[in-house]
Amino acid sequence: MATFSSCSSLKQHFIIISLLLAITTGLHSPVTGHFTSIFSFGDSITDTGNLLAVSRSESRRLPSSAFPPNGRTFFHRPSGRRCDGRLIIDFLAEVLGFPFLPPYYGSLEQLEHGVNFAVAGASALNSSFLAERGIASRITNISLGLQVNNFKHFLPSLC
Repeated sequence: MATFSSCSSLKQHFIIISLLLAITTGLHSPVTGHFTSIFSFGDSITDTGNLLAVSRSESRRLPSSAFPPNGRTFFHRPSGRRCDGRLIIDFLAEVLGFPFLPPYYGSLEQLEHGVNFAVAGASALNSSFLAERGIASRITNISLGLQVNNFKHFLPSLC
């Protein structure tokens, strides 16, 4: 029987391998169609500042992504990303000719080229499902389902 942590680790490796495969395949083959925007969902692997915005609106406690060394190498200031530089989604946007994706929560930027719904600490399952099983999220209650619902509410503003 697999433990929660081994399943989580396996999920992360699968996501990373899938993203890398998609990016490298896209770099070596011509893009068919015309893309005008990117929408990103996920957790800290693709969060461009949503956890920081959510933390500012819900509590006074800021996440570590609000402080150095996060963002120091590329952005020269904390960027809300849980890393020192850019994320895979940043490189993907750059390759496709898009600006970096702004975070959905608290964003005042133009969102015509896409938006990022990913939140560090997000789970694939909603918080009520996890709570019924005695699993509490220590970072955020935002799940993949909530990110998709936010996208559904955001979509009419584009179309």
